[in-house]
Amino acid sequence: MAHAPQPRRFEVNPKNAQVPPLLLGFMGPPGGGKTKSALRVADGMCRVRGGKPFLIDTEAGRSLRYHRNHNGPHDFDFVQFSPPFTPEHFLDAIKQGVAGGAGCIIVDSMSDEHEGEGGVLDWHDQEVPKMGGNEWAAWSKPKASRRKLISGIQQIKVPVILTFRAREKTVTKQVERRGRMVNEPQNIGFQPVAPMEIVHTLDLTCLLPPRSDGVPVWDSPKQAEDFVIKLPEFLKPLIRDGAALDEELGVALAHWQAGDTVNRAGGGSAPQTTPAASQRASAPDEERVSSPAQTDSQLPIDQTAGDQPAQKSALELRVDNVMAEISDANFDRLGELRGELDDWLAKVERSKPEFARRIKEAFQQREAALLGES
Repeated sequence: MAHAPQPRRFEVNPKNAQVPPLLLGFMGPPGGGKTKSALRVADGMCRVRGGKPFLIDTEAGRSLRYHRNHNGPHDFDFVQFSPPFTPEHFLDAIKQGVAGGAGCIIVDSMSDEHEGEGGVLDWHDQEVPKMGGNEWAAWSKPKASRRKLISGIQQIKVPVILTFRAREKTVTKQVERRGRMVNEPQNIGFQPVAPMEIVHTLDLTCLLPPRSDGVPVWDSPKQAEDFVIKLPEFLKPLIRDGAALDEELGVALAHWQAGDTVNRAGGGSAPQTTPAASQRASAPDEERVSSPAQTDSQLPIDQTAGDQPAQKSALELRVDNVMAEISDANFDRLGELRGELDDWLAKVERSKPEFARRIKEAFQQREAALLGES
């Protein structure tokens, strides 16, 4: 005889509930910049959280073109995920990244969980003969594995970015042509290669069209696209229309997840650390270092404490951070930095010309060094 389960008691306001999960989805066809955008956002998150991005690559190492070991601009830990693409194996890889102290986890591409070799669709096809041809019963094991994956990622506190391939979808509609009704295909936009139960689990999803260079679509009149784009009200203040998915967005998202006050819309406000956030294990210096793309209005004011020596100002810390980036940059990254810092550098030149001069000299010296190496 089965025993009734004992009543459970629950902790009110548990400490670990102060950090909500953060699940992001970047969707698009080839050429939209999904991998690059995921790495840029992850780099920004790691500036706040510490650690490195942990990238799970299902595409035979294609992401390595962005790694510093291959003259790319990013430093990240890399796992090559080969078939079978069983849902629970994705969760195993994600948990491995968490256990290793990753600052952000990227799965590139989550579409293989759906249509890849050994993924849910393939697994279902293999189960059909075992179930005597019963298509419905053949979904039992693959769907159960997917449910475990979804449940597992919802419990993870490290930010997770999932990329999805996308294809244009067409539907047949009846339209009037010369007085009679005919069937015509109509394009209803890009749709991710993914099940909706995963896509709708995510906190934020956006579409990266072809040749968008990382600038996402947040609102679409097309039916298929509008159905999968998700920008909740609590994250809208962090999004700037027409801006690429970049390190600054990653910094803002990490501060939001930590409970800090941050608002990037229309210039943004300075991130203010709450008492709970100030007690986190991350070092204070990590909280003070700003992203190279941050605006002056986001920089906290100088602080001193009693007889303690004054800390470096936020502007000085940022200049140090920028100088370090320039010294490590390759030609491609050097060009990106020039573009990112152009407006900010013009402001610095008006208020702190000596800082602007140092940065310009660093650009010139690095460019000369790269030319000498080539």
